[in-house]
Amino acid sequence: MKSNTQQGTAMMETVVSLFMLAIGLMGTLAMQANSVNSNQRASLVTEANLIAADMADRILAYNSDDTDADDLAYKIDTATSKTEKPTACAAAEGCAKAAQVEMDTWEWSQLIQKRLPGGVGYVTPPPATDGFYTIQVVWNQDDSFVKSTCDKVKDKEGVACFEYKIRL
Repeated sequence: MKSNTQQGTAMMETVVSLFMLAIGLMGTLAMQANSVNSNQRASLVTEANLIAADMADRILAYNSDDTDADDLAYKIDTATSKTEKPTACAAAEGCAKAAQVEMDTWEWSQLIQKRLPGGVGYVTPPPATDGFYTIQVVWNQDDSFVKSTCDKVKDKEGVACFEYKIRL
């Protein structure tokens, strides 16, 4: 009688193959999760850039070249700013300067809250020494990769920040 010493080898080969396939699929899944996180991070940074640029445009539109008196008008902290909409100015009449700053602050705050999770914005007027406005947009991002370097939220975990500087 002939002895069959190879019984069960096909089953072992199948188990090993399935194990190797499972490891490959787990690696692919991990890469996909990292890709989704990176895309979300990039999307939020792009939104923050657009929001900061919007405020820079508002400041530049408000500022008059013929006087330095309005150079320090924008000092904003949307975390503590008013939540109710200010009275709108009629376009034909124009706005008083203080009313325009108040409206810009409210609109910017609404934009940040709508587009960024837990978003707040800060505008710091330029010190006399350098003349740069600092615009910071901060948002929550539960991501171990993120560690903010902006002054307002330095070294806070889970908080991301985008900083924009303009000179008048």
